[in-house]
Amino acid sequence: MIKRFFVDGTLKSVIGLGITSTIGYGTLFYSFTIMSLEFENEFGWSKSFIFGIFSLGLLLGGLISPIIGKKLDKYGARVIMSIGSILAALGMFFISLVESKIGFILSLLYIEIVATFVLYEAAFVALSQIAREKARLPMAQITLIAGFASTIFWPLITFLLDFMNWRDVYIVLSLFHLLIALPLHFFTLKNRVTLNIVKYQANNNTVVLHLSHKQKKEAMLFLAIALCFISIPIAAIQLHLISILQSFGIEAIVAVTLGALLGPSQVGARIIEMFFANKTTPIQSAMTSNILIFVSLICLLLSVYELLLATLFVILYGAGQGLNYIARGSLPLYILSADNFGTNSGILNLFIKITTAIAPFSIALILDLFGNISAIIFLIIATVLSLMSLLYLKKGYDV
Repeated sequence: MIKRFFVDGTLKSVIGLGITSTIGYGTLFYSFTIMSLEFENEFGWSKSFIFGIFSLGLLLGGLISPIIGKKLDKYGARVIMSIGSILAALGMFFISLVESKIGFILSLLYIEIVATFVLYEAAFVALSQIAREKARLPMAQITLIAGFASTIFWPLITFLLDFMNWRDVYIVLSLFHLLIALPLHFFTLKNRVTLNIVKYQANNNTVVLHLSHKQKKEAMLFLAIALCFISIPIAAIQLHLISILQSFGIEAIVAVTLGALLGPSQVGARIIEMFFANKTTPIQSAMTSNILIFVSLICLLLSVYELLLATLFVILYGAGQGLNYIARGSLPLYILSADNFGTNSGILNLFIKITTAIAPFSIALILDLFGNISAIIFLIIATVLSLMSLLYLKKGYDV
């Protein structure tokens, strides 16, 4: 009964990667929201310094994405993600020993770099190696599971801090990688011999687009444009949601309450994506994501002291964001095929992460200099440019 909901041969991998992605995002990303307060309290460092290093780490992680992508293709995700679990555990241990700014900087940069080994970017490559061109559904399934990372780890970390200090909490988090993620990566992913058999069978039984070198370069260009431009509103709103809502007349406590709708909206959109994965193409799904974000931004523009429109903004934005994370894996898989997927997605992730690192600062600057209306119009323009790129891809590469 359960197997009917999974692509053949992916049940163990989907469950395993769903759990490890939850651990990865919970410990390497969401934990920092709480732990940053611990660093402020103990060392007296400014929030801008702490989050500046965090952003720099995200940027460096993006810069090595192409290298990690090639290694995933060459050695298989089982090897790279297992190594990543060990490296991530070490990172949690290193930061638990921090006593100075230089130790904090080196530890945090290291953590955000090795995160590239174990988060969605690597998990999507793992699924492409197992399910080949059918990996879209498994990708949606692991994002559905990992969508609960903050829901699980924020309360867990808060609970642990009640009876141990932040250094001990980081050691506990390191054990999640060693005792849970490492065995799951090693035992639920396939080895290179099995992957070669899967690749051979897929190449003899699956109809895929055969693009010329020129077409692949063109497709990569428009994929990069589409994914980078839509990452601007996603990254900006993710970081500035509360302040943006307040700038449109929504009280702080109400803005926080509305922010809690993001998670359910993301999960709801991903459930719908799973049910319609066989009836729509990834390009159509990505376009739906962009349209949801576009309409959400229009609602935000009109939401001055209007709670209903502000609520619609958060729900529609959350749904669009939820679909977008799937599109980052399913779009290049659909257009460029599973061959060299790690390398191709690594190149795309390089540009996406650079854009993601720049976007929050850019929007903050526009908010300060020109106000909230100008900032939202800028985000709408970025969304439209992304949608135009997707329309071009649909015309030239959709079936």
